[in-house]
Amino acid sequence: MPWTAARLAVRRLLQAPLFTTVTLITLAVGIGANTAIFSIVYGVLLKPLPFTDPDRLVGVWHKAPGTGFEDLNQSPATYFTYREHGRTFEDIGIHRGDSVSITGGGEPERLRALMVTDGTLPLVGVKPLRGRLFTAADDSPGVPQRVILTYGYWQRRFGGRDVLGQPITVDGKPLEIIGILPESFTFLDYTASIVLPLQFDRSKTFIGNFSYRGVARLKPAVTLAQANADVARLLPVLPEKFPLPPGFTRKMFDELKLRPNVRPLSVDVVGDIGQVLWTLLGTAG
Repeated sequence: MPWTAARLAVRRLLQAPLFTTVTLITLAVGIGANTAIFSIVYGVLLKPLPFTDPDRLVGVWHKAPGTGFEDLNQSPATYFTYREHGRTFEDIGIHRGDSVSITGGGEPERLRALMVTDGTLPLVGVKPLRGRLFTAADDSPGVPQRVILTYGYWQRRFGGRDVLGQPITVDGKPLEIIGILPESFTFLDYTASIVLPLQFDRSKTFIGNFSYRGVARLKPAVTLAQANADVARLLPVLPEKFPLPPGFTRKMFDELKLRPNVRPLSVDVVGDIGQVLWTLLGTAG
């Protein structure tokens, strides 16, 4: 019976070649589009992040309803507070992008740099190909600044030769090269050629300068709700631990209405493209 039905269907399709051709093309385009879009959606939205225990990695942000900000970054003051007094993070790091000038030993060039605190790269499971990563001592104010090279820049600028312990002139200062990152190194949605320590001076830190992105690793079995509650516990005590900027009063700080916004790190990696991809998948379907 099934074979009879199949032969009948084929016979009818052959009797209408134009309809059959349009149908097959429509099916092929639809299947191809869905397959292509789903592959992108899986790779960007559904596939786990390429880090150790990615489900425990979070982006640490704030909300400031008093100013209308739904995504307010970290500041050095919040970083020190959460790292020293938080109960839900194994560790927290902050970072930001920058650009630097390289001179000496070749053509001068302008590079993208990643500025990090000492715990940031270990948080996402980065291990050096050669040399080492930054320590707390490297990230301390007043010590000679050191630099880590990405694999691509190391190959392009130095031809892959041994440069550990040698200086490279960054923004007019000779910095010691202490490490080379593996070829597979990626850092969230940011691409850089070199990595530098932020070297915050805690004694000169005040509440303000919310221009750094935060990443943290939750302790085992800790939930996002618990992490947000812990950040909410610490926000009111910020003015007790760090001074306010000149001309900024406690009332002005309270009017910011700072709130926690700890969320999965995948949100920071994907960004607004997630909504676009889901829309494309629905349209293709």
